[in-house]
Amino acid sequence: MKLGTYPQRSAGPRHILPALKAVSDETRVRILHILSFGAFSVNEIVEILSMGQSRISRHLKILTDAGLISSRREGSLVYSSLPEDPSKANEGSTEIFSNDLTHLILSYKEDLPDREKDQRMVSLILEGREKKSKVFFDRVAAEWESIQEESLNPKLYRSWIIDNLPTNSHQIVDLGCGPGGLIPYLLPKSKMVIGIDSSPKMIELAHSAYGNNPSVKLAQAQLESLPLSDEVCEAVVGSMVLHHISHPPTVLEEIYRVLKPGGVFCMVDLEKHNQEFMRDNFADLWLGFDKDVLESWLINANFEIESENQIQTDSIFKILTIKARKKGGQYVHSN
Repeated sequence: MKLGTYPQRSAGPRHILPALKAVSDETRVRILHILSFGAFSVNEIVEILSMGQSRISRHLKILTDAGLISSRREGSLVYSSLPEDPSKANEGSTEIFSNDLTHLILSYKEDLPDREKDQRMVSLILEGREKKSKVFFDRVAAEWESIQEESLNPKLYRSWIIDNLPTNSHQIVDLGCGPGGLIPYLLPKSKMVIGIDSSPKMIELAHSAYGNNPSVKLAQAQLESLPLSDEVCEAVVGSMVLHHISHPPTVLEEIYRVLKPGGVFCMVDLEKHNQEFMRDNFADLWLGFDKDVLESWLINANFEIESENQIQTDSIFKILTIKARKKGGQYVHSN
């Protein structure tokens, strides 16, 4: 490329200048770095940066208006994040420019002001979320199956999971396995079922029920960092678990990693709702999901979506089901 010649883009100065102005402020650059770790509420960003809420809200509005970040409402809280899927933007659009600009800035994150301090505070926020979730699930572990039946009867979606899993698998992984309620349904489908949960008490109860079964392995671990090698299983089940995860895309990347090429991911979760009591009573970090957001995350993780459906319930909630496959290799044939 000759000096002074660059690929032509058509975003135009009216789009470029607000983005450039937005990143000319040190605090707003720090916010971009913080959001590279996931979505955070206004109050969490206030805590990380030790600044007033009105000041942080003003910075977030400038970044949003410039197309550098997006926001979503979860009941009474609003979470800010980097755009969910910039790859879907049209070539030459504002979104592409904003994404390119953010990527450029973050590629120099080692030189960003207060980087280490901000990362420490982000870690504390994420650890606090995880601790709250663990405390809740340890407390309710013994009653978890009955609690589920009272709120959303698992029978409504367990049959869908079983019908969409591959047959004669060597290994199926049950993410967020809890005390093991799904395990007996998975055993006829696979020589080995691996149950993983972040709650020590949940795993303790699962061990009491299945610890002597040579076809069951159990592990207490964070779902963002699965204690499994690459490409070791034919299927992964995530049943009512993603709404308890701080940053679901990280878990989806882990699921992709441990699946064999052509392996199946069966996901069941709540459709987006506004029932705030679920955050307080069940430690939900997400009040359900929009189908388009889940599909976007899966596609970004290089999954191919095979089917998506909605299950009606007798309660105020609706259930989303998505079956996705890891691209590449030979598909594992289902029923």
